[in-house]
Amino acid sequence: MSGLEIVTGPTIEPISRTEGREHLRLDDDIDDSQIRSYITASRMWAENYTGRTLISTTYAQYLNGYIDTTPDPYWEGTITGPSLTSNISEIELAASPAISVTNVKYFKDDNTEHTWASSNYYVDIHGDVGKIVLRDNGTFPSDIRAANGIKVNFVAGYGTKPNSVPEPIRMAILQYMSFMYEHRGDDEGRAISLPPIIPTLLNPYKIMRFGSTPYQKIYKTGIS
Repeated sequence: MSGLEIVTGPTIEPISRTEGREHLRLDDDIDDSQIRSYITASRMWAENYTGRTLISTTYAQYLNGYIDTTPDPYWEGTITGPSLTSNISEIELAASPAISVTNVKYFKDDNTEHTWASSNYYVDIHGDVGKIVLRDNGTFPSDIRAANGIKVNFVAGYGTKPNSVPEPIRMAILQYMSFMYEHRGDDEGRAISLPPIIPTLLNPYKIMRFGSTPYQKIYKTGIS
């Protein structure tokens, strides 16, 4: 299995509290903390829907290293991570859009941590999905522990300012925030359809990943 850990979360939101209040047309007696909760929840929903990170976030991506390219016949699910004996030549970064890779660490079976020399690979951040690509003469680390043997430290997002995020995504966040606010407290058990304008705004930015299971984000730190 693989994991994606948020080491340092975004320090701002794509939508300011003032923008949120104005869009929802809220009275002054609504606490700012409630507004921030609506904004944060809407941003996280948009990130999950599109598969993109909106504001710069520092991640640690863990991958298993497995030796046999043929999974156990009794294994249920998909094995992700670089096989050390196959002809794999790249590692996909699990969050997009990638900004930079800080370093790649690997762990021996005795849990000692080492840095994988950057001369072995180059970083491609120009596509929707960033990649660490093995150079012609590069080699993957060997003799690593089976679980979480490789750790990729990288940064993803559109930038550190709200206006770095594409305007259609910001508009979708405002629309989703209104949707949640209008249906707050609904407990009749009926299905409520999402306004079609929201997926219409977000679909051009949706990233589809094939051949692997989605990464689950582990939130360690949030907005300060």
